[in-house]
Amino acid sequence: MSREEISSSAPGFGARARSLMSSGKPRAFASLGIVLGLGAIGTLAAWSDSATATSGVFSTGSIDLEVAGEQGNPDAYAFAAFSTAGMYPGDRVSAALPVTNTGSVPFTFTIEAVSSNSDMAPYMNTLLEDGEPNSDSGNRCSGNRIGSETRLVKNGSVELLDEPITVAPGETQNVCFQTRLVTDTPPSVEGESLDVSFNFHATTA
Repeated sequence: MSREEISSSAPGFGARARSLMSSGKPRAFASLGIVLGLGAIGTLAAWSDSATATSGVFSTGSIDLEVAGEQGNPDAYAFAAFSTAGMYPGDRVSAALPVTNTGSVPFTFTIEAVSSNSDMAPYMNTLLEDGEPNSDSGNRCSGNRIGSETRLVKNGSVELLDEPITVAPGETQNVCFQTRLVTDTPPSVEGESLDVSFNFHATTA
């Protein structure tokens, strides 16, 4: 084969590579690669994370007041121990009543005395203590006073406690009721009778 035939044949891979390297095309490819790289970086998403916290159970508490182990609602508790017949001026009677918190939250309670329409009411001097009745001391309550001496009101109501009393769940507050027909009771009250309702009101402490 002659030299002219060899030189006229298609150039080999090495010749083509040298031709490309000596031209501007590799620089164009390099520039294109830089542009593509910047575009990829600009579209990357930021890393992120998240978390969730779930609460525990919320529930409501309950208020439940009992007197002498009974609800007293809707039917009133029969406080029969706190009664007497044939009273005379200066005569006194007393009786204790336990107040228990059978609910799940502390409460405070007050006591309201509601009297019937009797002329005897304004002459009944009533007070509360935290002890027990003592027959040896003239039917007085033996304890600390939790209410001032208060005259009942004919066909009306009065508060008997000096301030609300707080009772924790499961605990009991003893209340001793004492009432006395005052010494200046007039003869016009002879033969009268009186009914009194003691209303206990409990609210959250």
